[in-house]
Amino acid sequence: MQANEELMTRLRTHLGRRLQLAGRPWRLVEVLAQDGRLVLESQEPEPPIQPDQYGNAVYRSPEHLEVALLTARGEPSPNLLHLLKTLEKQATATGS
Repeated sequence: MQANEELMTRLRTHLGRRLQLAGRPWRLVEVLAQDGRLVLESQEPEPPIQPDQYGNAVYRSPEHLEVALLTARGEPSPNLLHLLKTLEKQATATGS
């Protein structure tokens, strides 16, 4: 459990940081430790159009992506480790 707490602390230091993932710009907006997810928000210049419950276009809103923090065994997920590595590399490159 200690490793997971350290991982959550490392992730929280990157809240608000922008990164490139799968060729798209994202921003880390939330670490949901209780739910076992973190949330990324798309930083596309023109967000996609969001439909209402009837499928009619209503407004533009940034897309959100949730990434699992842990596997079923309670180990850090491969996606999370890749994301954390990307965030830490960026922080080192920008000196922040």
